[in-house]
Amino acid sequence: MEFTGRDAARFLGVKGEPDAALLARLVDAAARVRAAAAPAWTAKLLPLRADGDALDFGGGALAVRSAHLARNLRGCDRAFLFAATLGAGVDRLVRGREAVGEMADAALLQAAAGELADALCEDVVSALARDPAVAGCALRRRFSPGYGDLPLSVQPAFLAALDATRRLGITLTSSFLMVPTKSVTAFVGVARPSPGGS
Repeated sequence: MEFTGRDAARFLGVKGEPDAALLARLVDAAARVRAAAAPAWTAKLLPLRADGDALDFGGGALAVRSAHLARNLRGCDRAFLFAATLGAGVDRLVRGREAVGEMADAALLQAAAGELADALCEDVVSALARDPAVAGCALRRRFSPGYGDLPLSVQPAFLAALDATRRLGITLTSSFLMVPTKSVTAFVGVARPSPGGS
């Protein structure tokens, strides 16, 4: 999981390059997050059937309606579903700092964890691209519930399709937010190879 501190600084509201002092604090926060984290992920490649903005993954394993996701997956006949998490230890780390009133430090840890969660997702997508089942195909940019018109209410069915609660320990709040908080679910479309393409 690559960490530069730039995204973490952006999560803190910093515009442009973070100064050296903030970057040093973020690097320290990232090191503590890494020590507390237990990164894990799971994925499944499913056939995709699209009818306008109605999308069916795996012959009924997951059905969603989203014009934005349909646009992202146009030209795809399969898609990966994946879930990834940094684990519950990161939440405990942040809560511990909050419990003793170290809110600024907790914010640094949250920002660093956010960047590392994104980096974990990039690592996952890179691993999916190496799957022999999609050799010669291009992968689309990942698209998560909560983006555009794809509601968070699809999360229960998404996690069930991956058995992510058992595999990764991810659960949902009543408002469909994931626990551990530094967890991500996403679709990654697999574009059909062009005819005669290599």
